[in-house]
Amino acid sequence: MTEGLDHDEVHISTPELIRLHGYPAETHHAWTKDGYRLEMHRVPRPLSERIPIGTTATDEDSPVQSGSSEDLSSAAGRPRPTRVLNDRLPVLVLHGLLSSSADFVLLGPQKALAYALCDSGYDVWLGNSRGNAYSQIHKQYTIKDKQFWDFSWHEMGYYDLPAMIDYILEVTGHTSMYYVGYSQGTTIFYVMASELPEYNSKIRAMVSLAPIAFLAHQRSPLIKCTVHFYNLMEWGSSYCNIHQWFPRNKLQARALGTLIRNAPGPLTKGVCTSWLYLIAGFGSNQLDKAMLPLIFGHFPAGSSYKQIIHYGQSVQSGSFQKFDYGKKKNLEIYGSIQPPKYNLDKVKVPVTIFYSENDFMTDPRDVARLADKLPNVIEKYKIPYAKFNHIDYLWGVDAKTLVYNYVIKILKRS
Repeated sequence: MTEGLDHDEVHISTPELIRLHGYPAETHHAWTKDGYRLEMHRVPRPLSERIPIGTTATDEDSPVQSGSSEDLSSAAGRPRPTRVLNDRLPVLVLHGLLSSSADFVLLGPQKALAYALCDSGYDVWLGNSRGNAYSQIHKQYTIKDKQFWDFSWHEMGYYDLPAMIDYILEVTGHTSMYYVGYSQGTTIFYVMASELPEYNSKIRAMVSLAPIAFLAHQRSPLIKCTVHFYNLMEWGSSYCNIHQWFPRNKLQARALGTLIRNAPGPLTKGVCTSWLYLIAGFGSNQLDKAMLPLIFGHFPAGSSYKQIIHYGQSVQSGSFQKFDYGKKKNLEIYGSIQPPKYNLDKVKVPVTIFYSENDFMTDPRDVARLADKLPNVIEKYKIPYAKFNHIDYLWGVDAKTLVYNYVIKILKRS
């Protein structure tokens, strides 16, 4: 796949990548109740598929096209137009920390998760949570304002995910849909389903890839380092006005890609892969190093400092709980000196958990604890490759065989 890599792929957007790979792409925008505009990228069907006009919605007769999706917003007081029911059931796929919708298409046709789902008959929607490269617009603030970045993954679960789900269901005409979350994408779902249990009925089935709720046993050296520098990160945010972490920088990505391609391979590729393995887990042979320029052209895609700090708090506390502001502010916000724990008993959606032994972020002990807390776990599936790590879910050369095919099987029987 990577021998013929078009290096323009490093610098173009997710919808452009999708079209380059031979699929139609739509861009949609959903507004949250607290004023953020979230960009979603849709892969409605393969270009080779033809549906007679009049039987269902098509790209040609749909009132919503790429670039015009904001017309669906009721912010201006206009009623939202409706679509003819789509014959394909929608599935929303949501990325992890520091990532974006691009993660699910980088492997290319017949290999990436987005295309595997689309080829299997699903209407695929790739979400982008607030603050990443595609969702940096707010009704009141700009990304230079501290207030813009005053969010964690709690707000993503409470505001972002419901906004995306409601938008997709309204556009497609369906009353329920599927959800596939990866890493932070699973955290966000657990927040939503526990804080807003009415959304359980809108999800037919939820697939948790490398789920993150409890982090007491995580083994990533970089995360452990983050926990130790917790106070320094808060100081940097408060006094140095640093609120966005690891933003996507096209110039930086271009320079890094050039370096990786032209510098001595063992040195540069070794440094880059080691950085990824420090987060994900060592020993896997699933990452094609020729993909590194492409990966680092789209990753990292940015986050707020507060997201990272919140995960650091999870490591320290060993609990799945709301953001800890300190005793005084906790009392003002929550009415208690300790942040409340999320009630996972309210997550009624059928959940299938995918995990692996070599994933530094999702230790099997934390996965087992999560599965015990969730009331409707259909299956806990261990990836049948002992060295499979956290990033292999996205870019592993055998990800389709080891993971995606079974994800599709789960959705088909749900």
